[in-house]
Amino acid sequence: MSSKIVQKYNYQTYPTNKVNNLRYYCLSEDLNVPSVTSIIRASKANHHRTIQNKITSPMEVGDLMHKYLQQYLTDAPDLIIKTSNSYLAQSLAQIVIENLIVKLDQIWGSEVSVYYMDKYAGTIDLIGIYDGKICVIDYKSSYKTKTIDELEDFFIQCAAYTVAHDWQYDTNIDSMMIFQVTRDGDFEQNLMHSNQMEIYKLKWFNKLETFYSELTINESKS
Repeated sequence: MSSKIVQKYNYQTYPTNKVNNLRYYCLSEDLNVPSVTSIIRASKANHHRTIQNKITSPMEVGDLMHKYLQQYLTDAPDLIIKTSNSYLAQSLAQIVIENLIVKLDQIWGSEVSVYYMDKYAGTIDLIGIYDGKICVIDYKSSYKTKTIDELEDFFIQCAAYTVAHDWQYDTNIDSMMIFQVTRDGDFEQNLMHSNQMEIYKLKWFNKLETFYSELTINESKS
């Protein structure tokens, strides 16, 4: 089977585990680093741990949409069990394909794991060349499109991925995108370039610093 992905870099996949309700990437036998999404969730004052563990229909549809997109990009066989949610997810994935993926100049990777030093790691939904620029892309499915303010944490997440990819592969990523698709078939591209990205990188490093400061305090108490 062929793939639609250009092998620009030798991307690795890292196993994950959970510790104290936070997800960690196992980069080596003796190095585990927290995930970007866990750090962002931990930084929120109104973080409710009980909600994290509850699997909801919207979460399932989003996960299935990602699986369909991964199948499309790698030309993998369709092994997903057919349910009402999977049919919906498949239709949403098709919207992403027709309105985003086919418009990329190159696709470097899908579900790409990246890390930054010994500080954090995460998984990029899609990376490649869009409109002549290296672009990190995150897919989001929801009942309605979100405003730029409502997308802040997602842009911070993407900014963290660009920092990690730049450090790990010596790139200079100059754009990032949140691609939103709704249950009724609407979609919206939220694209940001270098100057705007710097704002979110700063917000990310502030969250990262707070996370490790609080971690140190908690460890000293135990």
